[in-house]
Amino acid sequence: MILAALLIGGLGFVAGWQFALTRKASAVAMPGPIAFLKSTVQSPGAPAAHSNGAGAAQGAADSKPDEAGMALADAIDTLTSPQSSFMQKLAAREKLRREGRLEEAIAALKQLAAQNPNDANIPTALGEAELSQIRNLVAAGGDPTSSDIAILALQADQNFNAALALDPTNWEAEFEKAAELSHWPASMNKEPEVIQRLSALVTQQEAATTQQPEYAMTYLLLGQQYQAAGQSDKATQVWQRGLSQFPLSTPLQQALTRPAGP
Repeated sequence: MILAALLIGGLGFVAGWQFALTRKASAVAMPGPIAFLKSTVQSPGAPAAHSNGAGAAQGAADSKPDEAGMALADAIDTLTSPQSSFMQKLAAREKLRREGRLEEAIAALKQLAAQNPNDANIPTALGEAELSQIRNLVAAGGDPTSSDIAILALQADQNFNAALALDPTNWEAEFEKAAELSHWPASMNKEPEVIQRLSALVTQQEAATTQQPEYAMTYLLLGQQYQAAGQSDKATQVWQRGLSQFPLSTPLQQALTRPAGP
């Protein structure tokens, strides 16, 4: 089943993701983005204490719904803002996942997308949240072939397409789309498209004035695609090219030192 194949690989790094490519035993595992970028997520500060008095406890209870709503609004703002960093978005999705609020976030993002049909950041964030929810469901023992999960996968794919239709240079949407396609069954012959998308993304990245840490993942995934296609020389060239841009990238270093597969 095609949609089931889209799920098992942990698509999109994106997403409090734990993304691992397992197409060949010799392939270099792609670490989750938080580990990949060697970043820590600081917990938000404790809420301000209420003033002493008989009404303090009641005031705290009354404020909880508003606080929850504000926290969700803040998370949505982070996920859709062009000013948010890649890591800030990852941290926001992870917090939503831990708190069991991904479904609420998805509903809010759908409403926001309907209200702002020309903002590519919103369908990108929605697709990433849907992929996070898929991983949550599968981790909890859900059947990857179930209709609920299949629908989420299809919706995520459509949202990345929508984002790229609005903004073809949207890095997150393009990377997520390529990562997603890399897990389609071999019979669908998506490998050439994945390589084309990632190669174009590398060109886009290298033309940018600032190299973002997450850009290293594009080189890693592209090299893995070449290696899976039996083109080890090209895989090595891509990883070396990535390492020239990101010399401290441990995954790229490991990719170059690991023996090539058959």
